[in-house]
Amino acid sequence: MKAKKLKIQVKRGRFSIPLPALRFSTFKWIFKMIIRFYPSKVKESASPSSGEYEFMETILKNMTYEDIDRVISRLEQEEPFKLVDIESYNTKDGRIAVKIYTI
Repeated sequence: MKAKKLKIQVKRGRFSIPLPALRFSTFKWIFKMIIRFYPSKVKESASPSSGEYEFMETILKNMTYEDIDRVISRLEQEEPFKLVDIESYNTKDGRIAVKIYTI
């Protein structure tokens, strides 16, 4: 069975963000829009003294639509698996968990 969707779960203490599983084609579209429109937003929001702008700008300048298509098509060829499974505990916020997996 090949993976068809990507699921993201974010939990912080008792609060959970209910995100539906999205098809890979939807993620392709979202990432392509980010590449097209986000570089100007990075420049506006990053502080000039931080290296944050230069880092994001380098990534977005070097990333192409073909790169996105290649990554997504590779994920579609694989069996469902977990990409990210992070759990942490913060004294202020409590338990924080982020999970990203294909289904």
